[in-house]
This record gives sequence, structure tokens and C-alpha cells, in this order.
Amino acid sequence: MTHNTGHACGTHDSGHAHGPGAASYPDFEWDDLYTGDGSDTSDPDPTLLAPADDLPPGRALDLGCGSGGNALALAERGWRVTGVDLAPRAIASTRAAACARGLDDRVELAVADSATWRPETTYAFVLSSYALPPRGPARTATLAVLAAALAPGGTLALGEWDEEACDWAEPGDLVTLAELTEALTGLGLDVVRAERQVVPRIQHPGEDHAVIVIARKPHDALEASG
Repeated sequence: MTHNTGHACGTHDSGHAHGPGAASYPDFEWDDLYTGDGSDTSDPDPTLLAPADDLPPGRALDLGCGSGGNALALAERGWRVTGVDLAPRAIASTRAAACARGLDDRVELAVADSATWRPETTYAFVLSSYALPPRGPARTATLAVLAAALAPGGTLALGEWDEEACDWAEPGDLVTLAELTEALTGLGLDVVRAERQVVPRIQHPGEDHAVIVIARKPHDALEASG
């Protein structure tokens, strides 16, 4: 794991850290999914970004940011974004695209494990876009990181593939709506929207079934934890 962060056009992140799902997929080369040069920047996800439309731009976290489509969209709207991903080439692609768009002063990046990365600040908006590890300790820890990263009053937007409707994954890879709502409630968040939707597949043709959860940290969370 590394806690190194830097502006997009600054010093490259050092080390090759494990990230979401890495422990469960030890032989999978996550870097193979990315070009590292910014040419693979994904389209932003309007469903998961929509809750940010009602918020004044502040600090945002994209945990499992991939090649940076959502992180860059937030930066273009005036947010200061921290992007974290397991794959060095994913971070390199996000960095390259941020530099090309003149967003390097609004984007900080880190190669890190979602289950063990620790935020150095809190965020008004936290995003997790189809990036949770498979069911088990790493998923539990990643959900705890997402909750801990939220500032009191902050909003979490989380999307994952629906285990009850998708037929293409191994058992435990995907999620159920009940699992996520129970976990986030147990972490002290208020679930304001939780639903199953048919959504476009990210960077793939066609549609698939997703679970979308929007949650907020109560404003009194700071006092309650003190």
C-alpha cells in the first residue's frame, strides 16, 4: 500500500500496491485493463454523479477511480478530487487525462489498496463506482473506509453489479441491495436512496443490472464519535 498522493502532473506515485479485490484475485493483472496514457478515460456515470449536482463543490473522493472518468468530471465542475486505484496504469491514465484537460491543480492521485488506504482529510462527496472487492474482509474494510472518509453531512454514491440479477460473476463477487444497506447503516450512515436499476455497462455495449445506494453521514456524527 502507499499513501503517496500528488497533483496530477506532479511526481508519479511510487510502488505497485494492491487494491480493491487484489487479495481475492491474486493472479489477475489489473494493469492490463488500462493503457496508462489517458486514451482510455471512461465516460462519467451520470447516475452516480447526480447527487453531487445538489452540493457546492468541495473535496471529493473517488475510491477505485479506474481511468478517471468520474474524477475528471467532478474536477471540471469545480471539485478538488482525490482519486485512488489499485492499478498504476489506471492512475497514470487519470493523470494524463487531467493534465491534458488542465485539471492537474484539482486532482490528487494515489495507487493504494481500498481496504487499507486511510484518508488524510474528510470529503463532502465520496464515490465508489463498481469497484468494491468481492464479499469478505476486504469488502467490509473498503465500506468502512468509504464511511470514514465522509465529512459530517457528506454524501456517498455507490454503484455495484446486482448479484440477484446478473449471471456472469463468481459467487460473492457482486452485491445485494440488502447487504449494502445493512452494512452502511451499521457504519452510521443514513441511506437516502437504495434501488436496483438497469444501467449501461461501463465501457461495454448493452445494459446490465446494478444496485445504486446513496447515503449521507449525519451532521452529528463528529460529536457522536468524540
